[in-house]
Amino acid sequence: MSDAQKSTGQWVQVAAGLKNASMRQLLGVVLAGDSLPEELSKTQQKDLARWEKIGLLRNDEHGWSLNHQLLDQTLASASAHKADRSGIQRFFTGARLHTLPAKPGDRHEVLVYIRDAVISGDEQLREEQLNERLRVFHPDVALLRRYLVDHSLLLRATDGSSYRLGSAA
Repeated sequence: MSDAQKSTGQWVQVAAGLKNASMRQLLGVVLAGDSLPEELSKTQQKDLARWEKIGLLRNDEHGWSLNHQLLDQTLASASAHKADRSGIQRFFTGARLHTLPAKPGDRHEVLVYIRDAVISGDEQLREEQLNERLRVFHPDVALLRRYLVDHSLLLRATDGSSYRLGSAA
């Protein structure tokens, strides 16, 4: 996975985290420099762990803080990424997919890029979580979901309740 794909994937997860009210509130507490409660709820613990896994927050001997290195790397990557309009990037304007390629090979590459940005390893996402992440790329999330499943890039649970990585590369 390229640095640009990794960066895009992180920011898709950041955007999804910002949509979550409890995660957003917890992030605000940390960014404001306020003290976290001594006894964190399970939800707060889970939210902090998610922010840390995404890389936006870090926990050290001084407590929780914003990961400025991630911001610097992302800005540098975005600057380098903006100049590159070859390959699959010609189908995107920033992070937004403006055209789904007609050629099957190009379409598959675009879908792999999107898949790698929205889900990782052993993650299993509910449909609404997947939709939040796909919406960063295109407003028609049902279309993207369908293509990802049709290309075996995502596997849908038999009851349709969740999605996980597929076997196709």
